[in-house]
Amino acid sequence: MGSVLVRRLAGHALILPSRDPARQKTAGLDAEFPAFTEDLEGLAAGARPEVVINLLGIIRSSPGVTFRLVHEEYTRRLLAGAKRAGCRKFVQMSALGAAPGAPSEYHRSKFAGEEAVRASGLPYVIFRPSYITGEGQKLRAELGALARFTPVFAAPSDSYAAPVDAGTVAACFARAAEDDSVRDEIFELGGEKVMSFRELLAAELSAAGVRRPVAGLPRRFFFPLLPLFSLLDPPPMTREQYLMLASPNVPSGRYRGANELLRREGGGGL
Repeated sequence: MGSVLVRRLAGHALILPSRDPARQKTAGLDAEFPAFTEDLEGLAAGARPEVVINLLGIIRSSPGVTFRLVHEEYTRRLLAGAKRAGCRKFVQMSALGAAPGAPSEYHRSKFAGEEAVRASGLPYVIFRPSYITGEGQKLRAELGALARFTPVFAAPSDSYAAPVDAGTVAACFARAAEDDSVRDEIFELGGEKVMSFRELLAAELSAAGVRRPVAGLPRRFFFPLLPLFSLLDPPPMTREQYLMLASPNVPSGRYRGANELLRREGGGGL
């Protein structure tokens, strides 16, 4: 998502912390690339940005890199640095399903990050997207890797999402960063079509140029297979992802979405 958003924000003075600044400098981006450090408060305070956009997130937890660290603690550190810098807005990437009592730790940690943002005293915008699709997105790349040794795929036919294109998400983030009137609000970002994960998987395989049949099975079928999946790299499904599939990954309707936010731009919709 970061690379798509950076292209959308071309023309602004960008500061992009990176674990590999040398590689980023050769990518042709017009930006500063300070080294990523665990001292995110000092990094943000030293850069003195007008707007902080927090895209830090993981889909799988590992020893030393946990959901709580990345989604909650890193957010708190960035918020502290943003406040020291006099930042005028903090834009946070969350996720549909974020809630304090969610089945998955992923969603609980995302909600904890949201709570930190709301309590910071900074003007903020929080985005909760459904599954993000498009060229360069992680799901599509991982499906291509799995297809090398998987003759057939299976996915839950009773779990649903409203996939949203990465370009739409980037446009929403850019609008929030650029427009001071967009503030102190949560947006739920979903596409126009709700589909099962079997349909989503089939669409992403087709977009990746991979021809494989996709079988639709009840979600509960996958639970006993999770130990086997954990032996693969990347695993087709983790326990956290299984828990995340318990609820539809679609907008609730309680918050505004991409159409409402982007309609202001040029008087039209998406």
